[in-house]
Amino acid sequence: MPKSITFAHYLMGHAPFRRAPFFYAYAGMWLHLLISTGLLALSGARDWLAIFAALVVGSFCVGLVLYGLLTDTRRLLINIGSYAAGIAHVFSTDPVVITCFIAGLIAALVSSYSILAAEYDRYQREVHRQPLPLPTSVALLLGATIVLLCAYGLLAN
Repeated sequence: MPKSITFAHYLMGHAPFRRAPFFYAYAGMWLHLLISTGLLALSGARDWLAIFAALVVGSFCVGLVLYGLLTDTRRLLINIGSYAAGIAHVFSTDPVVITCFIAGLIAALVSSYSILAAEYDRYQREVHRQPLPLPTSVALLLGATIVLLCAYGLLAN
């Protein structure tokens, strides 16, 4: 009996010459983060930790936009705005920019949940031949994170 593939292998593309769109989005996210971190290191910025956090969110949004383009999922293109808010946060600490950054982060988290839920459902149907939903704990953790981000956004301003 052949060994079944794991969800991580399924996301990255388990065939040698056939990569899944998730793989290219993941690779694009890391490539963006590596290049932008290198530029940050060369810039001599003082508040590098806050800038790095914004770059991580921006790189995450680049991955979501790439996935949306590769899978022709137009609703994920909203993360272009999230990326712009993350990059704006690099250059400004204005309360409006911080609020937009938090809203963009929430949009990116919701987008990532929708991607994972759809991919997990497809994985269950193709590999295990039985559709199972994403575990409830994932939705609960994401919901708690979004509530905490909203509270932080309200209290920060």
